[in-house]
Amino acid sequence: MESSRVPWRARAGADGGTVGWQFQQPGLAPRAVPFGLVAVVATVSVLVPGGDVRSWVEYAASAALLLACAGAFLLPWQRLPAWAPVLVPLLYAGSVLELMLASGTASGVGLVALAPLIWSVLYHRRWESACVVVAVVSVQAVTSLAQAVPGAVIARRVVLWSALSAMIAVAAHGLRDRIQASLVANAALQAEVRQLSLARERERIAADLRESVVRKIFDAGLDLHGTATMIGEGPARRRLLHGVAELDEVIRALRESVFDLGRDTDAAVGTSEEPEPHEH
Repeated sequence: MESSRVPWRARAGADGGTVGWQFQQPGLAPRAVPFGLVAVVATVSVLVPGGDVRSWVEYAASAALLLACAGAFLLPWQRLPAWAPVLVPLLYAGSVLELMLASGTASGVGLVALAPLIWSVLYHRRWESACVVVAVVSVQAVTSLAQAVPGAVIARRVVLWSALSAMIAVAAHGLRDRIQASLVANAALQAEVRQLSLARERERIAADLRESVVRKIFDAGLDLHGTATMIGEGPARRRLLHGVAELDEVIRALRESVFDLGRDTDAAVGTSEEPEPHEH
């Protein structure tokens, strides 16, 4: 979905149409609140019960990066470059890195590194998700190096986190593509149904006019014409014949302006027999 626009949730900018739509209304709370809660819980959890913080400097850096992510929702995204939104999940990943360095892998906050990846695959473009995959794998590599774990363990972590992150990114973007294709197909089907309904309605209107309105006008004209032949020459006869002529003009106008509605819908009106104007 690199260039297509996602119809659901009015995501006009889901794939680059509007810069920073992820951090703006509408639908901001359902997008941001779950990720914000996870980040806050992870940050606070290392303080209780006894506290796992080993470096308050790195803990403060983690909190600062987290606040920078929150501040992104206040930025004037319309005036920022198109690549700017990727910085937010990268800052999120940096916050997780600092938190892990401050508390250690034994604190259990390492899984939070998946949060920026999940955010990016849901709301960003593929290349942005690729950047976040690299950032998540880097987080695992840096924390492993900081703990001086064996090289084989570092390699294993890098391989497994790379595979896991890539799998999540590919699967999520593939699902978004299928949803987008389904929505586009559904919209096309709905448009076709609307066109068909409109065509049938136009044909029905034309048929109703022919079978009822025009027929009644035609019959009324015949009655008036018959009445005119029953009276002698004079003003009354001339007025009746003038009325008959006016009714003939009404029938012609209906043919030209209304019956053409059915011309593109199986030519129902054009192929049916219609009353001819009276001959006098």
